[in-house]
Amino acid sequence: MSGTRTLCCHVTTATLSFAIIYLIVNVLNLVRIILMVSLDKEAFSVPYYESKATRGQRVFDISTNILMLVMMSISAVLVLFSKRKSPMFVLPFVLMMFVELSLSFLSLFDGAWGLPGTPSYRDMLQAVKSQMRVDRLNEEEIGHFTMWYSVLFMMDILLKVYVLQVSMRCFYALKAERMAAVVDTGNTVTVKLPSYDEALKMKAEDTPPTYHEA
Repeated sequence: MSGTRTLCCHVTTATLSFAIIYLIVNVLNLVRIILMVSLDKEAFSVPYYESKATRGQRVFDISTNILMLVMMSISAVLVLFSKRKSPMFVLPFVLMMFVELSLSFLSLFDGAWGLPGTPSYRDMLQAVKSQMRVDRLNEEEIGHFTMWYSVLFMMDILLKVYVLQVSMRCFYALKAERMAAVVDTGNTVTVKLPSYDEALKMKAEDTPPTYHEA
């Protein structure tokens, strides 16, 4: 975790930029889910991941998604205060990025493990079929779709790994700056000057020699 620069800026600036973008995306996803639930009364009857989930399971699904987005947003907000308050404010953001990576890998096995607001393979396939207005895709079309989805998925994974690595470097950089500031403060020397009365009582040999012209 050495070095304090990444690409063209400081790791602290990069982490703050990632946190702001992260916060905006999470807030937009949170607003979208809340509007979907509040405006669409049949939101609970929409099949999720083409599974036969009960109403209670769908309520749990939406509740956990909202909770996850709120925690992600809070972790991004804490990063904004990390430079003034403490490097520890970066750690929740690092933890949430690690959770995102884990959920992204788990979504390969089951779409229900996917991140809130992130479409799974099956969701994207359904969207493509709806866009093309067909019930099924032929083998060539499925091959092209799978290739593009795999490329985008790997780019998303690499971006999250990069953000995680930059965030960790930001934590260590802020920690080093805080420790350097403490050391500089500890090296200061305080000198107690004598008072006026104490200066008058000083011995003659303590006073500087008189000046005589040559």
